[in-house]
Parts: sequence; C-alpha cells; structure tokens
Amino acid sequence: MKKIVAILITMATFYGCSDEVQFNTPALQGNKNYELWRASYYGAVLKENNQLTIKAGDNSEKMTITLSSMEEGAFNLSNKSASSIDFRDADNVLYSTRNIPEQENSLSFGNGKVTITKIEDNTISGDFNFLAFTEDGLNSIGFNDGVIYKVPVKLDKKLTE
Repeated sequence: MKKIVAILITMATFYGCSDEVQFNTPALQGNKNYELWRASYYGAVLKENNQLTIKAGDNSEKMTITLSSMEEGAFNLSNKSASSIDFRDADNVLYSTRNIPEQENSLSFGNGKVTITKIEDNTISGDFNFLAFTEDGLNSIGFNDGVIYKVPVKLDKKLTE
C-alpha cells in the first residue's frame, strides 16, 4: 500500500511539473531576482525605422524592450548597443541596460541578451536575460529565464497611412 501511495505521489508530482508558458498564450515572463514575474499586459509595435518595441507589465511594474530590428536572432544589450531594456519597479525606480556602473579597468560591459526565435502570424517569440542598473549605477535588477511567447506585433500607424 505504501508503494502505491508513493508511486501516485511521484506521478502527481511529475504530472504537475510543466512549462507554465504553455498555459499562458501569449505570455511575457521571467525570473526577476530569482522570483517569477509575469506580465498581465504585453504588446509590440514595429516602427517605421524597423525598430521593435515590446511593452509589458503588471499592476505596479513596467518593462520596455527596444530592439534595433524585427529579425530572428540575438540582440546584445549594453550601453553601446542599439537594443536595450528598461524596467520600472513598483517604487517608480527606473533600471536600464544602458546604465553601466563605474568600473575600473573595464573596456566593455554586457548587460544581457534578447533572442528572437520565431516571428509568425504577426507575433513574436523568444527569450531574454539581463542585468539593469539605476542611473547612478548603485542598484541593479536582474532577469533570467525570460520568455516572450507569441506576443502580438502591430505596425506603427505611420506605416499604414
């Protein structure tokens, strides 16, 4: 009897473990400082210059991902790249991958990466991770295991006129 109960518990555990993104279509989420953060709203706009801006957030926090183009591939985030991520927390503190803390003997500092893996039916999917700093470089916020899944993309109104 104990073996049957142990097997049932094990099966229930494995059955309950799954990728949460599959139940949230579309979705934008990640681990913010190692705790799950999920956007309750999201959307993307393709601008006239082919720049892609993805905006997402919940009731108290906002994320803006700016990519230099809407193409599949990797976009490195740094203070010198055309791509960036800004995150505004619940206390209205702005963190950005463009903000780099003062570091001695530092030639370059990469703050993360956004990878677009699929563009299909006016949606975009991919993943991201980044480390963003306040303007003074003293505070940071990190995201890892970020997922962008089938976020709808709209054309900037200027393109349709």
